[in-house]
Amino acid sequence: MLILLAVVFEPAGPNRWIVALLAFLFVTIVPIALLFVLKATGHLNDVEMRNQSEREIVYLACAGSYMLGTVLLFAVRASWPVLGLVALHVPYALVLALINRRWKVSIHAMGLASVFAAALVLFGMPALPLVVVLVFGAWARWAARAHTFGELVGGATIGFVLTGGGLRLLQILMTG
Repeated sequence: MLILLAVVFEPAGPNRWIVALLAFLFVTIVPIALLFVLKATGHLNDVEMRNQSEREIVYLACAGSYMLGTVLLFAVRASWPVLGLVALHVPYALVLALINRRWKVSIHAMGLASVFAAALVLFGMPALPLVVVLVFGAWARWAARAHTFGELVGGATIGFVLTGGGLRLLQILMTG
């Protein structure tokens, strides 16, 4: 989604690809690399984060990656949709760190619902068929016995509400 947003909202030229790379790097590659570093250094038993007490360090490390990505995107003057979506990942990670103390919501469902909400806010009703990706992604996590129905609905709700509300607010502030 971040690469698509860079292609759609960034002016043509090299900065478009710098924005796409920075967004992808700090929202996807660095957080995944952090999982493996934390596993290798003994802070995680496994990259699936099955042990609830180990998740908070992951969420906080990811929040750091998202913050750094936000600062760099601001420095290269990224468009508000890309910058906003990356910046919104910081409160997502902090919300997950807090919620995780009591409840293991699905990060996968949250991420898919977040993409769906972003597409709806930024592209309107033509993005509605993307709900299928959310449904099948959530079903896959349920079928793998990784989450309960409630954990999937909880994650999807958090992702949809935070992204949809956050991007809509930014849209109003940036475009009127």
